[in-house]
Amino acid sequence: MLKLEGNKGKTLNYTNVGNFGGDEKMNLSKGFHLANKYYPLLLVPIILDLLQLGTILRSVQGITLKLTIPSALPSITQVLNTANQGTDTFNINLPYGYLDNVFLIVLIAVLYLLAGAFLKGGFLGCILAGINEQEVSASTYIQTGKQFFGRFLAQALLMLILLLVSAPFWIDLGPLALLLMIGLLILSFYLIFWDYVIVADNAGLIEAAQISLARIQSDLGKVLLFIIPIALITTLIGLAVSALITSSAILAVLAIALYAYFGTVAVFAIMTFYLDISGREAGSNFTYSG
Repeated sequence: MLKLEGNKGKTLNYTNVGNFGGDEKMNLSKGFHLANKYYPLLLVPIILDLLQLGTILRSVQGITLKLTIPSALPSITQVLNTANQGTDTFNINLPYGYLDNVFLIVLIAVLYLLAGAFLKGGFLGCILAGINEQEVSASTYIQTGKQFFGRFLAQALLMLILLLVSAPFWIDLGPLALLLMIGLLILSFYLIFWDYVIVADNAGLIEAAQISLARIQSDLGKVLLFIIPIALITTLIGLAVSALITSSAILAVLAIALYAYFGTVAVFAIMTFYLDISGREAGSNFTYSG
């Protein structure tokens, strides 16, 4: 039994998930079912992307073809080809990066960093609760958001530091940059479950990365059969939403809602799949203390 204990002693129980059928298609089907059932969760990615609508409309560059999967907190910016706000090598798309006030840009970036850590924890906490047919409410979101805030903030800062430290090396590498990029793509694949492990297993940052690597290594074929269809569907949806965004601002809002829906479906499916391949037995005990 998974337990989430709030600051006021309230306990949310999460029944541990064993096998949801083992069929990768069933996991995706369950994702659609749960996204429909807990549709208020869609408001989180929708609102976050609407807050960036000005940036999206200003920076999008035509119809996009990107092979990717939705992140643990879906955003339409993942599938868009946006104008480069960084160097010729790095695409650093900051929210409201087109503003002239450097202090304001930094302030907004910091606020997005802090809010993103909280919102990701709350979003995944509600995803886990929904899978286990437990209460999915504002209270659930706030409790899990607070519980995992520190870990997801540390994760975001780690990624930012690695990006800044590696930037000069990318510029000097020349042709070797392609090999490094391939290596990073492989590493990213093996860390697909990183966010999910942090919440599902209440794991620390390093421990969660190690678990993700181990799970994928031990079930590589099964993971590929599950991830590839999601990546292909995401690519097709990316084509559709980028076409909508380049058409008009009104259709851009529709595109944001469309991607938020499928992104939430994918997150439900990935969490379900991770719980499936983790092979937990009923009765395993994990405690989240608020």
